[in-house]
Amino acid sequence: MEKRRSGALKIDVYGSGADATGFSTVFTSFTKALGDLAYVNYWTDKHHKIRKLLYKPLLRLVGRKAFHGDFGIVISGCRSYPNPTACWNVWETTQLPDSQKKNCESVDYIWAPSSWGKQNLIHNGFNPQKVFIVPQGVDTAFFTPAPKYSRNFRFLMVGKWEERKFQDGLVKAFADEFHPREGVELILHAHNPHIQGFSMKTKLEALGISNTNNIILNEKCDQIALRELYRSADCFVLPTRAEGWGLPILEAMACGVPAIVTRYSAPLDFVTDDNGYLLNVERMVDAYDNDFNIHSGQWAEPDLRHLRFLMRRAFENRGEVLDKGQVACRDAKRFSWKNSAQTAYQTILEHLG
Repeated sequence: MEKRRSGALKIDVYGSGADATGFSTVFTSFTKALGDLAYVNYWTDKHHKIRKLLYKPLLRLVGRKAFHGDFGIVISGCRSYPNPTACWNVWETTQLPDSQKKNCESVDYIWAPSSWGKQNLIHNGFNPQKVFIVPQGVDTAFFTPAPKYSRNFRFLMVGKWEERKFQDGLVKAFADEFHPREGVELILHAHNPHIQGFSMKTKLEALGISNTNNIILNEKCDQIALRELYRSADCFVLPTRAEGWGLPILEAMACGVPAIVTRYSAPLDFVTDDNGYLLNVERMVDAYDNDFNIHSGQWAEPDLRHLRFLMRRAFENRGEVLDKGQVACRDAKRFSWKNSAQTAYQTILEHLG
């Protein structure tokens, strides 16, 4: 559970274990990069259950300082942890639910991965001097570009099927805009293991989309296959209602694939008009998703007419898409996990100093 590298600080990181979530990717990638700068004790929910049983006896035997690191970070998604110093908060609506507020109130510092996230925390009543921006990252050594091959123009969406990602709107916009014989396709990598009996096929049938010959459903795959999926795409598309960070967007960008993404929330820190296509917001709406217990605050409603316009523009301007993809790859390199860990480490040093 302890990863030792050069450095005097001992840092505890609490996060989700090896599961199919962005939280797990953040936990494993961040702790690996941070381990090059300090001693890192990393704890998953499973580890902490064992640790919690032994906590009081160990505390009596070895003392608090020996048991705890100099600084403790809990990453959103971790369900249990012992009094950390900072909470890396990732939330997507304008109002934090009570559980999120409680987590943030229990720590000395709150980290937000984006400028939007920081402002959102401040608007929720947290002291600006307590909130710091520590960007998350992407594995820029693994997600890299590859040569493109002549075939149908390919749009790709990656992200579990949920209200927030707005796959319903994407599918409708795509089906309304393109004819199956136009030489264009939409790949949905949108499985959702958190909903019992979930089926992308059933979701499409429920939408009543008739021309689905050019909509391809890609099931769960490993990281290597996912990278090849990114590389095979011409344009990434995610009409999200809100993102706390947006890892798949950056993974696509690192592979040289520009993104169509909503002009709202965290992705505005790395998606621009130069490296992608920003989708207009039609209005703000109440946030609701019963599957994920979201019933507070608001998020953005993307403009589906503008989405159709941007997809058509990308399809008809492949040279522009390639140019934007090159800029996207360059810009994604600024958000490596190494850079994320270095920002975190400097923030920790300032706090301890």
